[in-house]
Amino acid sequence: MKASFLAMLLGLVMSIAHAQPCTLTVTGHVVDIDTREHISTVSVHIRERNISFLSNQDGLFTIDSLCRGTYTVIIKGPGFDSLTAVIKADSSMEQTFFLMHTGKALSQVEVVGQRKQGIATNAHTDIKMLALFQTRGATLGESLKGVPGLNSIQTGPSISKPVIHGLHSNRLLILNNGVKQEGQQWGSEHAPEIDPFIANKITIIKGASSVRYGSDAIVGVVLVEPKTLSSEKKLQGDVNAVAGSNGRVGTLSGLLEGKFSDKPYGVNWRVQGTLKQAGNFKTANYYLKNTGLREGDFSLATNYKSKQNNLGAEVYYSEFHNKVGIFEGSHVGNVNDLYAAFARTKPLTASYFSYDIARTYQQITHDLLKVTAFYKLKNGDRIEAQYSHQKNKRDEYDIDFPYSTDPEILKRPQISFQIKTDALDLSYQQENKNHFSGLFGISGATQGNVFKGIRYLVPNFRNYSGGVFAIEKYSKNNWLLEAGIRYDYRWLRVYKLNNNTLETYNTTTNYRNITGTIGSTYSFSNHFSVSANVGSAWRAPSVNELYINGIHLSAASYEKGDSSLQSERSYNFTISSKYETDRFYAEVVLYNNIINNFIYAKPALTPITLVSGTYPLFNYTQADVNMKGLDAELRYSLLKKLSVDAKVSLVRAWNKTIHDYLLFMPADRFVNSLKYDIGSWKRVQHWYISGEVVTVLQQKRTPPNSDYVQPPKGYTLLNANTGFEWYSGKHPLHIELAAYNLTNVAYRDYLNRFRYYADDLGLNVVLRMKYMF
Repeated sequence: MKASFLAMLLGLVMSIAHAQPCTLTVTGHVVDIDTREHISTVSVHIRERNISFLSNQDGLFTIDSLCRGTYTVIIKGPGFDSLTAVIKADSSMEQTFFLMHTGKALSQVEVVGQRKQGIATNAHTDIKMLALFQTRGATLGESLKGVPGLNSIQTGPSISKPVIHGLHSNRLLILNNGVKQEGQQWGSEHAPEIDPFIANKITIIKGASSVRYGSDAIVGVVLVEPKTLSSEKKLQGDVNAVAGSNGRVGTLSGLLEGKFSDKPYGVNWRVQGTLKQAGNFKTANYYLKNTGLREGDFSLATNYKSKQNNLGAEVYYSEFHNKVGIFEGSHVGNVNDLYAAFARTKPLTASYFSYDIARTYQQITHDLLKVTAFYKLKNGDRIEAQYSHQKNKRDEYDIDFPYSTDPEILKRPQISFQIKTDALDLSYQQENKNHFSGLFGISGATQGNVFKGIRYLVPNFRNYSGGVFAIEKYSKNNWLLEAGIRYDYRWLRVYKLNNNTLETYNTTTNYRNITGTIGSTYSFSNHFSVSANVGSAWRAPSVNELYINGIHLSAASYEKGDSSLQSERSYNFTISSKYETDRFYAEVVLYNNIINNFIYAKPALTPITLVSGTYPLFNYTQADVNMKGLDAELRYSLLKKLSVDAKVSLVRAWNKTIHDYLLFMPADRFVNSLKYDIGSWKRVQHWYISGEVVTVLQQKRTPPNSDYVQPPKGYTLLNANTGFEWYSGKHPLHIELAAYNLTNVAYRDYLNRFRYYADDLGLNVVLRMKYMF
C-alpha cells in the first residue's frame, strides 16, 4: 500500500513537472483616503482569477498562489467610488489601496507597496486564519504538526519544538516578530520561549535559508508574525479562551489596540497578554505525575508611519514566563531500577490529578526588545535598521535538594543560566528595475552566558558574530531566477574552571565560512508552477554540543559534549511543485540534504550513576549523513461542500560514516481528513465538521542495538472537530469543539524523549472561542 501511494505521488510530480504552482502572495490594505482608516467588508475582485472576497475588519485581504504577472484588482464599498488598480506581481508583496468617498474627484490612484524579500524559490507554507485558530492553546511545536514535512520533538507533554525534515534546534531558525529566537545553546530539550497567541500568521520555509537569515537556518525557518498594527482610531481587539480536558488546561489571551490622536500622525499601539495553567496530564490509562505548567506572557507594541508612508518606526517588547513540571517517573535511583522503568508499561509513580508543580521543574523567563526603523527613497528603494535585545533566563530545580541546611541555599536551583543577546541588522532593499531586484544586508551580534548553578552543565561564554549578504533576483514573464551569497564570522570564548588548581582559564575558537544559494521558479499558468533550489550552508557547533557535561533535568539524561567538534556543512537540493484549481490542490516537495560533520547526541548504551540517581548517557559526536524525503498534500472537493485532504511526510536518513541508518529521525506520517461545510443558519456562519485519521508507522530504520529502548510500535489516532462563527451585530464569535485521540489509544511516539518511561497523551477534548470587537 505504501509503495502504491508513493508511486502515485511520484507520478504526480512527473506529470506536473512541466507546470508549476504559483507561490506569490499579495496582501492588500484598503484605506479611506481622507481619514487614513482601514475599511472593512469591502468587495475585492481579481479579474484574471475570477475570484471575489471581502476585506476583514482590519481592511486586509490576501491573495495566495499567484503567478508572476499583471492583475486587475477591482475594489467596491458602500459610500465609496469603485477603484480599479493594476498590479504587477513579480514577488510576494504588500500594497495599500486608497478609496475615495462617493462624489469626490480623485486625480491619481495611489498604490503603496512593500515587497517581501527572501529566498522565494524555497517551498513555504502559511498557517493563518481558521487553520491558526484551530491550533490555539497548543505549543508552537505542536501547532505546526499539521504541515507536511513537520514534526515535533518532545520531552514530556508540555515541552515541544518544531522539526523540519528531521532537523531541529540550532538548524531550524525561529524568527519571533522578525528577531532570531535565542536560547538553543543549552540543548535540544529547551522549547522556544514564544507565546503562539502573538501570531497572526506562521510561515514555514523549507530548505536552506542561511543566506538571508544566518547559519542557524540550515534546514529552514519558522516565521512567527503578528498582524500589522491597525491605523484605525477606535479601540479594537480580540479575546481567546481555550479549555482542554486533558490536564484540565485553561488558557485566556487578549489583545487590545488602537490609535493615538492625529497629532502626531500615524502613531498606533497594541497590548497583548496570555495566561495559561494546566495540571497533571493523562495518558490513555494513567496520569503523569508532576507534569503541570503555568504560563504568563505579555507584549507591547507601537509604531509610527509618516503620511507619505516613506518613513516609519516600531518598538516591540515582550515577556515570557513559564513554569513546567518534569515527569517524576523519569528520575531513577540505580541501574536496575532504570532498566525496570524502561520495561514497564506503566510507571510506578502515583496516578492522580493535581495542579501542584513539585521538584523537578523548570522556571523560564524570556525578555525581548525590538526597535526597527525604515526609510523609503524617492526611487522606491528601502533602507531598514533593526536592533534587538534578548535576556533568556532558565532555572532548573532537581527533585533532590542541595546538600545544605541553609534555607537560602535550599531555595536555589541546581542549574541556572542566563543568556543576553544584542543584535543589529541593516538592510537595503532594491525595488524592481529592468526586471532586477535585490536585498543586501549586514548584521552583527554579541552574546554572553552566565552560569550560577550549584551543579555544572555548560560553561560561561562570550561570542561575537557578524555577517554580510546579498540576494539578487531576476524576473521576467514566467521566470524567476535568484542567487544569494553570505559570509559569516563567529568568535567564541569559553571560560572554564580547572578542577585541580581551581583557577579559571579560557579557550577561544574562531569560525568563518560562506553560504550560497541559487534557485529558479517557472510558472506555466495560473494553476501550475515548479521551483528548484540548490543551497550550501554551514553551522558552527553550539556551546552545549562542545562543552556540556552534566545532568540535563528536562530530558532526564546525562550529556557529554566534545570540544573537538567541527562545523557542519550541508548541500541541500529542493524541488517543489504545486497545482491548484477551484476543486483540486496538490503540492509535492522533494529534497536531498547532504550534511558533512553532522552533530548529534549518540546513546552510550551504558547509564551513568551519580549520587542523585542513574541516567541514560549521551555523547555528542559527528558523522557524514544524507537526508532525503518527500512532503505531499492532495486536496479535492468531492462535492460543493465536501472535501478530502491527504498529507504525507517521509524522511530517509542514512549515516554514511557507519553505513547504517541515522538515529532519532521521524517515522513515516500520513494524515487523511474529511471536511463538510454545513453552511450558514441565521446568525451562525461558516459552520463545518471534520474528521481526521493520523497514522504514524513504526520507525524501523535505526541501527541495531543503538538506543536504550527499541522504537515503539506505530499508531493511529482519530481526531474530530466542528466549529462556526456566531455574529452578534458586526462582531463575530468563533467557536470550535475538537477531540484529539478520540478512541483513547495508548501509544508512544519515537520523537518523544520520555517514551523511555511513559505513554503519550490520551483523549483530549478542547473548546476554543475567539471574540473580535
